[in-house]
Amino acid sequence: MLTTVAEKEHLRQTMLGQRSRMAFEEVYRLSLEIQARFVRGTEFRLAKKLALYASFKNEVLTDEIFSRALEAGKEVYFPRIVRGGPHLAFYRVNGKEELQAGSYKILEPPEVVDEAAPATLECVVVPGVAFDANGARLGYGKGYYDRFLKKTRCPVVALAFGFQLLSRPLPEEPHDVTVNSIVTESGIIRV
Repeated sequence: MLTTVAEKEHLRQTMLGQRSRMAFEEVYRLSLEIQARFVRGTEFRLAKKLALYASFKNEVLTDEIFSRALEAGKEVYFPRIVRGGPHLAFYRVNGKEELQAGSYKILEPPEVVDEAAPATLECVVVPGVAFDANGARLGYGKGYYDRFLKKTRCPVVALAFGFQLLSRPLPEEPHDVTVNSIVTESGIIRV
């Protein structure tokens, strides 16, 4: 029998492999559906300070959410891995051109003075590798989001392709943080 850590790693590799085989056209098409569903939702409508992520390796895209948020006058924050922790910090971004390749070659904002205190964010949108109906989230295994999310008080929304939502519970460890809802191309799962 696998340990929780080994089981998570096996599942992580399986799911990342499946996601990496998606054609970009499919990623783009499904991402548009997922983003439109999120933008129509309560969490987007109510949040004045929204945390997003820059898509990486076939994650659900967030460009449309970013554009719609800016059009609506919302403050939008993107994560940056800060060394010396390491931990995530979210910085305000006013345009996609401000993002630059950073840690793990993921687009990040520059380190500037407009950092959001975790407790001031009104919605955090997160990526992930797999999820279950109880809101458990499997990430890349570094714990950056788990450490950050423990400090927030707002809704945490995951964007995922339908196949990333598992019918069985994910293995969990004490440090794992769950999400409040999961948006897929098929619907929104509220936890």
